Amino acid sequence: MAAKKKKILTYNGKPIFRVDNRIFYGNLDDKLILVLDILETEKQGDIEAATKVLVQVMDNSGELGKGQVFRKATRDNLYKALDIGEWWLNAAIKQFA
Repeated sequence: MAAKKKKILTYNGKPIFRVDNRIFYGNLDDKLILVLDILETEKQGDIEAATKVLVQVMDNSGELGKGQVFRKATRDNLYKALDIGEWWLNAAIKQFA
């Protein structure tokens, strides 16, 4: 019996995964990665929605999520955080390439 492959969730062609309240976005082989920390949530209907998210573009050469921060900001929802974070990450990868 063949082993099942786990599907990796992607956004705009890059992997995205969550560990507790921390979301990692980007290729793990790249020098930089985007880290989104969900700082606050609020109940909206049946779901918990992020209301404060810390956006960080950081170095990915050491331990995951522990690198030097190149750029950071906070946003009031996950969509806005991922939107600006993806733009920053792509610009930074081009700059350091």
